[in-house]
Amino acid sequence: MKKFKIECNWTEYHSGELTVEANDPRKAIELLKMEQNRLLEILIDKYANETFSSLSDISVLNKGKKSTGKIDAVIKNNNIIHDDKII
Repeated sequence: MKKFKIECNWTEYHSGELTVEANDPRKAIELLKMEQNRLLEILIDKYANETFSSLSDISVLNKGKKSTGKIDAVIKNNNIIHDDKII
């Protein structure tokens, strides 16, 4: 699977990065945009901030480059997997 970073923005005007692994980055972004509540769970877990209310944008960083970051989520068969659990 391809590993890539996505940037997520939320209403408090903070942003952070997740490293996501998926076969098709385009389909992965579509799924994450449709399932923002599940993505929000991962962001809250990673950044330990429960003041998030909603996401405003999701985009792929460094297109065409391989990410070297630790994997925060895996997208497989339309499931979002974080810490070995389906979110």
